[in-house]
Amino acid sequence: MKPSALPLLLLLLCLAACTTQSRMSLPELTVIQDETSRGDCTVIFPQGRWQFTHAIDFSLADGSGTIVIGVTSLDGDELACVLMTIEGFTLFEAIYREGEVLEVRRAAAPFDKPAFAEGLMHDVLMIFQTPAAEKVRYGHLADNTPVCRFTGDDGWITDIMLTADGCWQINAFTPELTKDRSLVGRSCRSMDDTPIPAYLELQNLGRAGYTLKMRLISAENLNR
Repeated sequence: MKPSALPLLLLLLCLAACTTQSRMSLPELTVIQDETSRGDCTVIFPQGRWQFTHAIDFSLADGSGTIVIGVTSLDGDELACVLMTIEGFTLFEAIYREGEVLEVRRAAAPFDKPAFAEGLMHDVLMIFQTPAAEKVRYGHLADNTPVCRFTGDDGWITDIMLTADGCWQINAFTPELTKDRSLVGRSCRSMDDTPIPAYLELQNLGRAGYTLKMRLISAENLNR
């Protein structure tokens, strides 16, 4: 990465607060009553101990952006995330444990802002963890797309859709039923019965709108 890349990233994060995108509302779900017809959407989430490395292209709606390397380590209910430059300089490091306060171990400015850490972990959890839910419903949308709908006790709703090509798509909605984030996995290959995407694209549709295009560098199953 050229020396100017880090200042560019700082500028992008500042500009993101002023960027907005159109937001969709929660689509109507036709519930499936027959349990034998329900799909298991949780198969898309890696179980146990894994480590993933991605090249992450961060961009705003105007097309400006920069690239960082992200390393995510999973160990049951513990999730560790590191962002660094291509040269290996650590920009951000944090550990999330279910039911505990997020532990930020390193945060170079402006990554030291609490809102950044919270938003980043929200993205990472959306990619790698089964949504916490007090209710799960199964059905299909108006176009017959099969859906698993997870509703949390905080009112957030997550729709997971398994696609015909063996990959998946996730949409997250606020308690006000507006679409907040979308995540699409492409070019999946099965690793120990888990579909691992070679490419992920996450769109944040909130006030700080941005897109993350994540290309898989490596995926390691550490359970073996």
